[in-house]
Amino acid sequence: MMIERIRREHGYMVRLLAILNRKLHLLEREEPVNYSLIKEIVDYLTVHSEKIHHPKEDILYRYFIEHYGQQVTISNLEIEHHELSDKTHDFLAIVEMILQDAVVPHEIFSTKLAEFIRNQKQHLDLEEQSVLPLIEKKFTTADWQAVEALWTEVDDDPVFGDTIADQYKQLADRVRQNENESV
Repeated sequence: MMIERIRREHGYMVRLLAILNRKLHLLEREEPVNYSLIKEIVDYLTVHSEKIHHPKEDILYRYFIEHYGQQVTISNLEIEHHELSDKTHDFLAIVEMILQDAVVPHEIFSTKLAEFIRNQKQHLDLEEQSVLPLIEKKFTTADWQAVEALWTEVDDDPVFGDTIADQYKQLADRVRQNENESV
């Protein structure tokens, strides 16, 4: 069911944010971090969110609004997805600059990483604590069947799925080291 896939993806994202949070703590103690792993996480969050996760959620939100009316917590989520995407791309650009040997002051990167984690977590919390419960409360079996029919993409996850994409091998190995990470 779509809601279960969305919640599972949220769980994956929380695990990745936990890894980033540990990297942030290392940075705060001025210890070295693996920037290429940070890039893989941010890249995955960018690509997977834009191609699979957010479009799936947007189907739910549009359907809800069409059938149950405007709700403040739901009406702005598509816009929030675009804003979150812009922020993610901006942060990814900073990580890529570091990997290309650009000098980014330690304090600035730490601040940007903390902001990135906070933005992602706030968005996930909003959806998990307010939006999805509201949708679950209102949707009927027919509603769920209708939104399922609207989703035609393949959900094969390049990190957590059966087939790991080459660009995410390091990340997939890292994720499998500790299956119970959370922020």
